[in-house]
Amino acid sequence: MIEWLQNELKHSPEILLFLSLAIGFWIGQFQFGKFQFGGVAGSLLVAVVLSLIGVPVDNGVKAILFALFIYAVGFESGPQFFKSLGPQSIKEILLAVFMAVSGLITVLIMAKLFHLDKGLAAGLAAGGMTQSAIIGTAGDALSRLDLPLAEIQKLQANVAIGYAVTYIFGSLGAIIRSLAKVNFDSSS
Repeated sequence: MIEWLQNELKHSPEILLFLSLAIGFWIGQFQFGKFQFGGVAGSLLVAVVLSLIGVPVDNGVKAILFALFIYAVGFESGPQFFKSLGPQSIKEILLAVFMAVSGLITVLIMAKLFHLDKGLAAGLAAGGMTQSAIIGTAGDALSRLDLPLAEIQKLQANVAIGYAVTYIFGSLGAIIRSLAKVNFDSSS
């Protein structure tokens, strides 16, 4: 059955993209208590499961879709970013620098401690900090390494694996931080 599915989907791998989006957005609507995955996390989880089928997706298609994702994020958040700049945003800028540096140090320590390869370490950083842009940057950097093609592809696949495994936990951290802020703000 899996072999038949692989053979059929090799000719039209875009079916998996649309299935990931449709099923992911459907799953993202369900609430578990006060928690809801949302369409993005739901699509990510479904894509991880569907990737087990083993249908290869062209790297050019991956690069274009990732660029569209980054464009959409920038297009959506750009106007608010520039409107929010001012003397009052110094605290947020310092917090962002602290988060980036502490996240990098944490990933470097964990990668060394658990002997993770470069791909998994980059994926952990991307997912744990919910920074999807790291995926594209890491994939591009890994492609420039002087390694055999099979090793580069393995490292690039490990970026996606590390991201998928840690994204939920990174999102959960942001949710907890938001709840703590709400509770803190309401108690004062």
